[in-house]
Amino acid sequence: MRNRVNSFDQSIYVTGFMASGKSTLAKALAAELQMKYKDLDEEIEKREGKSIQAIFDEMGEPYFREKEREYLIDLTYNFKGVVSLGGGALQDQMIVDHLKINGLLLCVKTPFAEIMERVKSSSERPILYDEEGKIKSDATLKTELKTLYYKRLNFYEQAQIKVDSSKYGSKNEMVKAATDKIKRHV
Repeated sequence: MRNRVNSFDQSIYVTGFMASGKSTLAKALAAELQMKYKDLDEEIEKREGKSIQAIFDEMGEPYFREKEREYLIDLTYNFKGVVSLGGGALQDQMIVDHLKINGLLLCVKTPFAEIMERVKSSSERPILYDEEGKIKSDATLKTELKTLYYKRLNFYEQAQIKVDSSKYGSKNEMVKAATDKIKRHV
């Protein structure tokens, strides 16, 4: 497969809503395509010297989004490979356009019910907690997730490549489908 994309000298940016499986797909895709891999959230944690949750708690979401944007733009110029984005990294049209100019934007689409279950089962997601640090009720969480999802949907839909995770029985099948779509695109 690498021979087919040898002339492709840009990055592949993997996006989608939180808990959609972006990092899982991006890591496997990087291995399959023999490309380097970076996770934007891990890059933020490394550069900031603290966890995403700590950044949210100590500095707030606006600070996090500013750093997320800054480090993502930096990666577009200084890294070539597969980059797993955070669910909110596509903050505005300028970011979407910038990523599409500098690479391929691939969106992982996952059914909302599955996203809801994954978010509830992960203690590391800031949206799971209220202002006092207590876990939100299912109804509150569902409402907030749906609101956020629909706010971001327009950005996700602009991806050049889309992979619906519900259509594949395994990670390997999803990687093969994504690889085939990339091959046809480049």
